[in-house]
Amino acid sequence: MSDEFIKIATNEINDDISQMERILESCINDETIKLNAEKFQKHTHKIKGLAPMMGKEELGSISALLDEIFKKFIQGEHFDGIFEVLLATIPAMKDSVMDAKYDLDSITNQVKNILSKQ
Repeated sequence: MSDEFIKIATNEINDDISQMERILESCINDETIKLNAEKFQKHTHKIKGLAPMMGKEELGSISALLDEIFKKFIQGEHFDGIFEVLLATIPAMKDSVMDAKYDLDSITNQVKNILSKQ
């Protein structure tokens, strides 16, 4: 990918993560996450597609997992502990955009754990 594409994609992803941070600031627990699932999912869906195209496969993978969780929330399912996991996940996603060597494995495992409890 061109440098210009990487620059634009990075800005887009940073904007989506910032939007997710703002949504999270309005939440206080798992239930309020569920109420905002559609808003979150719009951003995770975009990131899961864009991140791998710019070489951020781990970010794309964690976004795909979150996208799956939010889609299930929208369908009426519930995930205990998602609020706490998102408090750690969203800042880690932001850090991974800026640091090519940032390791998302631990956070990804936490998200997988939430998903597997369903």
